[in-house]
Amino acid sequence: MTKVSIVGGGNAGCISALYLSWFNKDLEVELTHNPDIPCERVGQATVLEPPQLFWASTGFNWYHNPIHATFKSGVLYEGWGHLNEEVYHGFPANGMAMHFCPSEMQKHVLNCGHFKVIENNILDVNNIDADYVFDCRGKPEDYSDYDELINPTNACILAQANWDTAKAYWSRHVATPDGWAFVIPTLKDSPSRSGGVGYCYNSNITSKEDAEKNMLDMFDVDITTHINYKNYVAKNPIIGDKIFLNGNRLFFLEPLESTAVQAYIECARYFVDYIITKKEPVEQAAHSAKQYIRQLQNFVLWHYQFGSKYDTPFWNYAKKLSFRDKTFDAMVEYCKQTTNRDILPKSFGGSTSSASQYGQWPANSFKIWHDGMTVTQDRNG
Repeated sequence: MTKVSIVGGGNAGCISALYLSWFNKDLEVELTHNPDIPCERVGQATVLEPPQLFWASTGFNWYHNPIHATFKSGVLYEGWGHLNEEVYHGFPANGMAMHFCPSEMQKHVLNCGHFKVIENNILDVNNIDADYVFDCRGKPEDYSDYDELINPTNACILAQANWDTAKAYWSRHVATPDGWAFVIPTLKDSPSRSGGVGYCYNSNITSKEDAEKNMLDMFDVDITTHINYKNYVAKNPIIGDKIFLNGNRLFFLEPLESTAVQAYIECARYFVDYIITKKEPVEQAAHSAKQYIRQLQNFVLWHYQFGSKYDTPFWNYAKKLSFRDKTFDAMVEYCKQTTNRDILPKSFGGSTSSASQYGQWPANSFKIWHDGMTVTQDRNG
């Protein structure tokens, strides 16, 4: 039996172990983590597939809720663009994404019994006794082997809301003078409530003190911590043909559009396809992972190009950032020329093939954002 060793017990390590052990019965999976490393206390959000993975593999449901999850029916963008006060990017009515608490998810997954769990602090992944290794140890100390991802933000202030955020069934992404802020619905007793609100900005444009003041002017919160970050992707997602990078060891992209958890699943899928089938060379698996992450970068960056209700240095800078991708351009042109009905997948009565997808987004997601930025919408319609 092929043995896969996963190093790291954060979001990416747990998701990788769950995916590999549940859907690939011919793999022997073990996860090694350092219990002394605290789990992040930021509220997490997903798209549609992760709740299905938790439900199928661990028995998670909304009544027995060990990961402190709340409903996510979509994302409400407030103050983005210049035509509409709000743009709601909703999921199909037959699906529900989630917000969850990382520390509670970690406990739940590590105790699910589908794979072996080892407590140890591994500093060198090169000499692990396994056929393959998934390196999920978090952000690197040295970025010389990484490429920059284009994004206008590089810092975030985390805070705890002084109101009941769990009453909303969607994430809020609020444009601010300095960037944007997320509001994640969290349960009152959840550890992630201390990071349920985040104010993302660019520290080269706005000082930490000014960002903090502006955040407190806009939101009734208690600030808990500050984070500086880089947006990056590994030059080589696969080292040799044995070590696969995932999670923040592979990439980091700011949280707009909540891409991270789904990306961990997708990259694990690319790598497992190589491990099991070997139909394509290892270079193709690495290329697929990097291409997917670049598509995440592009779709997120597209949001900034329409500006916001604020005419500020940040937004003037963000609007000018650009990328070139013929596939992306083709998706935008397709959404411009297709009706709201026809752009839906065939399973919903539309005419779009399920293959019409870019990164995590089907064609109708492109149309929702494009029309929200370019067409005045009747909120009562």
